[in-house]
Amino acid sequence: MADPVSNISYVDHYKGNAMLLPLFEASESQWNRYGRAVAYLIGLCYMFLGVNIIADVFMASIEVITSKTKKIKIATANANGDNGEDSPNAGPHFDTIEVKIWNDTVSNLTLMALGSSAPEILLSIIEIVGNNFEPGDLGPGTIVGSASFNLLVITAICIYCIPDDESRRIKEINVFACTSFFAVFAYIWLYLVIEVITPNVIEIWEGIVTFLFFPLIVLLAFAADKNFWRKQMEMDGDWNQMQDVFTKQKSGSEEDVRHIIEMGKKQLKDPKEAADIATAEMLRRTHHSRAWYRVIAGRANKGGSKVPFYNKPKEDEQAVVEGKEPSRNGDMTVARIEFSAAAYSCMENEGTIKLGVIRTGNLNCKTSVNFETSDGTANAGEDYVAKAGVIEFEEGEYIKSIEIEIIDDDVWEETETFFVRLFNPSRGTEMDKICVTQVSIINDDEPGILQFQKPSYLYKESAGMAELVIERNDGCDGRVTVRYKTKDITAIAGKDYEARDEEVEFTHGEVTKTIQIPLHDDDVFNEDKIFEVMLSDPTAGSTLGKSKCTIVTILNDDDYQTLITRVANLTSVNLDKLVIGKESWKQQFTEALSVNGGNVEEAEAIDFVLHFLTFGWKVLFACVPPAHIAGGWLCFCVSLGVIAIVTAIIGDMASILGLLLGIKDSVTAITLVALGTSLPDTFASKVAATNEDTADAAIGNITGSNSVNVFLGLGIPWVIATLYKHYTYASNDRRCKFIVTDKSLPFTIALYSIAAISTLLLLTWRRYSTAAGKAELGGNPSIKKLCGCFCIGLWLIYIVCASLYAYEIIKF
Repeated sequence: MADPVSNISYVDHYKGNAMLLPLFEASESQWNRYGRAVAYLIGLCYMFLGVNIIADVFMASIEVITSKTKKIKIATANANGDNGEDSPNAGPHFDTIEVKIWNDTVSNLTLMALGSSAPEILLSIIEIVGNNFEPGDLGPGTIVGSASFNLLVITAICIYCIPDDESRRIKEINVFACTSFFAVFAYIWLYLVIEVITPNVIEIWEGIVTFLFFPLIVLLAFAADKNFWRKQMEMDGDWNQMQDVFTKQKSGSEEDVRHIIEMGKKQLKDPKEAADIATAEMLRRTHHSRAWYRVIAGRANKGGSKVPFYNKPKEDEQAVVEGKEPSRNGDMTVARIEFSAAAYSCMENEGTIKLGVIRTGNLNCKTSVNFETSDGTANAGEDYVAKAGVIEFEEGEYIKSIEIEIIDDDVWEETETFFVRLFNPSRGTEMDKICVTQVSIINDDEPGILQFQKPSYLYKESAGMAELVIERNDGCDGRVTVRYKTKDITAIAGKDYEARDEEVEFTHGEVTKTIQIPLHDDDVFNEDKIFEVMLSDPTAGSTLGKSKCTIVTILNDDDYQTLITRVANLTSVNLDKLVIGKESWKQQFTEALSVNGGNVEEAEAIDFVLHFLTFGWKVLFACVPPAHIAGGWLCFCVSLGVIAIVTAIIGDMASILGLLLGIKDSVTAITLVALGTSLPDTFASKVAATNEDTADAAIGNITGSNSVNVFLGLGIPWVIATLYKHYTYASNDRRCKFIVTDKSLPFTIALYSIAAISTLLLLTWRRYSTAAGKAELGGNPSIKKLCGCFCIGLWLIYIVCASLYAYEIIKF
């Protein structure tokens, strides 16, 4: 029989300062120590899932609160384009527009920073209150550890995850400079309070001053956002800039509608796909807050509905197609050379073919690259003339061509191919993706095979003319003809279209012909009509291919408009699914019970796994009032209370787990707890970095959150604890003092401060350095990898040194 006294001693020893746990204190004393540690580790991970899900609910309420708008009237130009007194319609015209009530900078540093840092802040407050207003090691350690992870690891990920040759710059650099200063100053102040001003003792005034830094940073950042530090422009200039902003904002909705319609036209056969593309494009062009990205990333990580983000086309690709100079907004340090296309083709009788070679990146230097041909099914000397040489680009040149001679013979052969490769670029030059291209030689010694280019065509009734293309493949020698004839199916010749029975002639070397069939438009609504066009009677040895007939569908205009409307409606439904926060409990429970937002057909295996793991939390937190009730404030308050409860359990679990494994609270805080509370922000920052055009939503808020962590996460509990002790105990009682017992905290603060300064200097260098692409994120692939490794290395050094110092392995 086990000794009851030893059991009690065992439980007390591995309980530490936990308030709520263990739930089964008597029975847990009989458990195996390491088995119990595994159970607590699993439970802690599950609690991290829970706190992150309720934190997303909290962020949804913040997004609803801060996205509120109000209507204002502004004076715009009259119908003649001015407001002058000599105008026939003198006097201003007023337009009503909606503007946001909350300033973005203020909302980022107040509600959104609170939402992002709520677990860390509440953990610090709960630990002190639950510990009879005595300081603990878990809360302050988590705040410093979370700050280091956010600034170092998240920054590294955001730098690296940007696609190659793309970059992101911080737009609101004045605000970022202000918050960056406080992100370092907050921890220097913390070090001075604990180690210099009143060593190891926190006075009432120190707690109050720490808290008051919070409204100070908000005010200074707001002033920086409004450019109060610069000389104000003339009022007319300010007003004109405001009008420009309002005009762009006002025209956005009309532009979106036009975009949806155009997408609908291009993808008429699949309205759902068109709606998905339109939704993704609208999301790409819309600026989103940090809270929006946090909630969207959280949905994906718990098996919820996904956002249809897509990769934007490269500007350089479009520029080459249009014959324009490629964009110079990417990395300017390295020149990249590639073929303009992965494959080329030409007729055997053309004599030569020109292959385009383009240069992107650094255009302000001379560079060169070698090229050579190699056989495929085509043989050098028989089908083409082998060629090798060097292509040289002068300064400013971005496109060159390689001309290769094609040998024409009188022997019929199938289409043959050979290859051309680029290699051995000069110093400072790299090969891009298309360094090998394929050239196809189309035989012209046979009359060819005639067929329609497509098996079906779709035309609106009002188009007036159906244009069908006939192709001549595998040869184009001599003059050939072929007949085409229309045939009714559901369309009637003479009523819906004009019948045709004619001959088409291909001259020597001609490979395509376009035939036109007039369509009749009427004012009567009809079903879609279909007719057929058939080829027959090829001459001069030519033959018919597989597509010797094609179907033409005449789409009624009214029906066409119905499809366009359907695309718009589907797009609206897609956007409704992505609205942050729900309007009713029914919607919340429906979403909680659904995989991938109810779209099970497109759900992946990982979605089902995540849904299974988070199902209990999602159903439980669906009971929280919806974010759109009472303007979001009811959800804000309730979810904040739930976060406090879950955070208290996390604190207990982390403390007990540390005791079971022999890990100090200060080490558990900067590793396991900091990692668990910061992962959601990591996913949100990565999504924001890849999908926003600027770096503000990705890393611009990290510095603000890190400083708010100190001002609220330590300022509030310090004020509460010092006031409580001052009015509870006599001045000569040692208990009246709030004494910091964690001897390793000043060292970890100093480590973080050094790492923070180093990282901010790195970002500053990247912003102004040509080598890094003059942007905080992305740029040159090699440089961004080095920068990412540098930040990760700083974080690892911080973790290792802080842990060794906590165990007194290293001393200073």
